[in-house]
Amino acid sequence: MTRYRINSGEFRHVITFQKISGTQNSYGEKSKDWVDVIKSRAGIYPVSGKEFFAAETVNSEVTHKVNLRYLSGITPDMRIKFGERFFSIISVINFQEKNIELQLLCKEMI
Repeated sequence: MTRYRINSGEFRHVITFQKISGTQNSYGEKSKDWVDVIKSRAGIYPVSGKEFFAAETVNSEVTHKVNLRYLSGITPDMRIKFGERFFSIISVINFQEKNIELQLLCKEMI
C-alpha cells in the first residue's frame, strides 16, 4: 500500500474560514455578522477555461478551487477570506475519502 503524500509547498496561502453569526442588539433587532472560525494554509487555484466550460452545465459559477489539509466542520454555509478577497464555498470534497485533504469549489464574491 502506498502512502498518500502532500507537498506542503502547495499550501502557500493563509486563509480564514468565516461563519455567519446572528446577534441581537438592545432594541431586539437581529443582525448578521461574519465571524472568524479558523485560520489555515491552503492553495488557491483559478479554474482553467477548459474546466470551466466542461462544468458549465453543472457548476457554471465555480471560479476557484481551494486545496487544504483535512479539517472537520467545513461546510458550504461558510466563506473564505483571503486578504481582501472573499470566496463563497459551493462544494466541500473529502479527496479520496481519506480525511487527508479537502478540495473546495468556490465562487469569488465581487
